[in-house]
Amino acid sequence: MAVDWTREENTVVVSEYLTMLEQELSKQAYVKSAANQRVQQLTRRSKGSVEFKFANVSAALRDIHAPYIDGYKPRGNYQADLARALDDALSSRPQLVELMRSEVTDGAMPRVDIQWDVAEPPEVSFTASRRRPTPLHTDFVALEAANRQLGLAGELLVLDRERLRLRKAGRPDLAEAVRHVSVEDGDGAGFDIQSWTVDEHPRHIEVKTTRRGITWPMIVSRNEVEVSRDLWDSYVLARVYHFRRPRVGLYELQGSVDETCVLEPDTWRALPRGA
Repeated sequence: MAVDWTREENTVVVSEYLTMLEQELSKQAYVKSAANQRVQQLTRRSKGSVEFKFANVSAALRDIHAPYIDGYKPRGNYQADLARALDDALSSRPQLVELMRSEVTDGAMPRVDIQWDVAEPPEVSFTASRRRPTPLHTDFVALEAANRQLGLAGELLVLDRERLRLRKAGRPDLAEAVRHVSVEDGDGAGFDIQSWTVDEHPRHIEVKTTRRGITWPMIVSRNEVEVSRDLWDSYVLARVYHFRRPRVGLYELQGSVDETCVLEPDTWRALPRGA
């Protein structure tokens, strides 16, 4: 039977993980196996147990909408004490918090000469994305979603991809008809790009862009959900991820957003009920 990690052990694994994350966000090289070995030496835990615990830290960070190490896919059902050790460590690492902020707020230049890494949508459970109280006081998912320069750069990539797809399919006429709706008409339409299938059926594409990995959460508006219901047979949610890498990731969700995504209410518009 597995024995829970002690607070001392959790503190060790969190410290090692955050050091790697700080190095990753500051574009420094690091060796994961060396970090694993250091934790093994201090905790007497196995290599596999340490790797699993690193993945738990990723989940705990994602649950507070904070950047995590791409190479450690989040694994939920972590100890409450691990989350407490993480909160304590984050409170004493202001430089890491600033690196997290820069990661999601820095401007984005338009990308050229890329390759697409098209993938199937990931399977992520509802509880894995549920946000818990945090000492960070910052929702980094929402902060990145508000990065209009990054969002526009992702839209331009998908716009070019749609036009190229139609030209390669022998439909240059439809390629010319693809419109960047959010730029030409404003961002209230509930989608960013009006495109077409090769047999002339519409594709209404909403683009969500991140520098983070495939499991990083995204923000969708009430308007986007409602429009996706109305246009369910033509609506496409295009998730662009790993934006800064040479191979930019992409997956698509076709249909109503409340059918293709697990939606978690995050904020509410409120007015007083009165006496």
